[in-house]
Amino acid sequence: MLIPYEELRILYSRAINHVAWEEPQAVPRSGPYRGGLIFRKGRREFTLSFDAAVAPEIMNLQVVLPFAWDDLDAERAHRRVSRFNAEIRGVKFFLVEAPTPLLVCSIEAILASHRRIPNSEVVDAVLRSAMERMEDAVEAVERELRVR
Repeated sequence: MLIPYEELRILYSRAINHVAWEEPQAVPRSGPYRGGLIFRKGRREFTLSFDAAVAPEIMNLQVVLPFAWDDLDAERAHRRVSRFNAEIRGVKFFLVEAPTPLLVCSIEAILASHRRIPNSEVVDAVLRSAMERMEDAVEAVERELRVR
C-alpha cells in the first residue's frame, strides 16, 4: 500500500485525466500530507487540493476569476460576493483583495466516509459532478460581471 498522500495524488490524477482529458500538474506541497493538482478544462484552470492526514475523504475544487473594482466600489463588490454565496448553492465565493483583486470559487466534496480514502469510481463521479456545478456557477458569475 502506498502512503495516503501518494495514493490520493494518483487517484485524483487518474480521475482528472478521465474527466478533463488532461494530465494535471502538481502544486508545490505545503506540508507532508497536503497536495494539489492544477489542470485545465476548456478555458478554465482548476485547482484540486486535498489533505491526506486531516481529511483524506474530502477534496476541494477551486477556480480563480479576476475581479476588478475601484476604491469607491469595494463595499458593493463585497455585497455582490455575499449575494453570490446566498444565491448559488454548493459553491463558496471568497473575495481576495491581494494586489490584484480575485474571486475564488470553491467546492468541497465528500468522497468517502470519515477518514477513509475514496475509491476510483467515486472520485470520477464526484469530480465530474463538482466540475459541472463549478462551471455552471462560474458562467453565471461571469455573465453578471459582464452585464454590470
